[in-house]
Amino acid sequence: MTYLLGHWQDGRETLRLSAMSLPRLRLLLCFAAVVFAQSAGKFEVATVKAAAPDAVRNRVMPSSPDRLSIPSMSLVWLIYTAYAEGMGTSFNVRGGPDWANKTAYKIEAKAPQASTPRHLRIMLRALLEERFALKIRTEDRLGDIYALVVDRKDGKLGPNVEPWDGACGGRKTSGEDDDPFVPRCSSGFRPPGLFLEGATMYSAADLLSLPQSRVLLGTIVQDQTGLKGRYKMRLDFQFSPPRPLDPGTPGGFVPPSLFDAVREQWGLRLEKAKGPLHVIVVESATRPTGN
Repeated sequence: MTYLLGHWQDGRETLRLSAMSLPRLRLLLCFAAVVFAQSAGKFEVATVKAAAPDAVRNRVMPSSPDRLSIPSMSLVWLIYTAYAEGMGTSFNVRGGPDWANKTAYKIEAKAPQASTPRHLRIMLRALLEERFALKIRTEDRLGDIYALVVDRKDGKLGPNVEPWDGACGGRKTSGEDDDPFVPRCSSGFRPPGLFLEGATMYSAADLLSLPQSRVLLGTIVQDQTGLKGRYKMRLDFQFSPPRPLDPGTPGGFVPPSLFDAVREQWGLRLEKAKGPLHVIVVESATRPTGN
């Protein structure tokens, strides 16, 4: 059996006759699929070097869609970045050599094509396995958490929650929305509380699990609202107590609880529950090989 293979030349389609058998064609297509799958999960070029002492620590720097730029991260932080979801508040990295949490590395990598942050993290996993000979296993355990749930029976949310309009700071966003664990816009703690834009409820629970709020709750928060959309949310709450001699603090001031603020402003409730805690166990790793 033969096939006619077409190609374009000078704007006109010409046809070539190729005496290619069906089994041979299938073999060729399978080989191409394997090569594509392997290359799609790896960086085209990557360098791993010792980080400068004054480099910005533990941040992925903004760059072009086909590049990953990390000025300074230990292997433990790189594992959180590559394998954890969202801000990694439900994840814990354990084990590994002593240097894994002390020695910082600089990583500059270029993907074969423009990629989403999620795809770049998948490529980072392959890089860690290749350059650090990283081997891990994962374990899930049940632990004490606070579940973030909808408070009202009719499902109505609070006054400081509204559906996201697709804009960040008034400017429309672009790009693929492939990671529900990460806000589409800049979000975080800012006076007078915290702010999220283009975020799912997973991210809202994530923020409530960071040290500023975790110190008040005693444990992490996990999303159990069942809501799937993205939202713009604001929580007016003083996470740090006012200074005793702060002239702006009225006498006898008693701040509202975080539980009340979440309920009144978001229409959500924090209730004690059991939830999965993900443990990433480092079985082995070596210092990175040459570039």
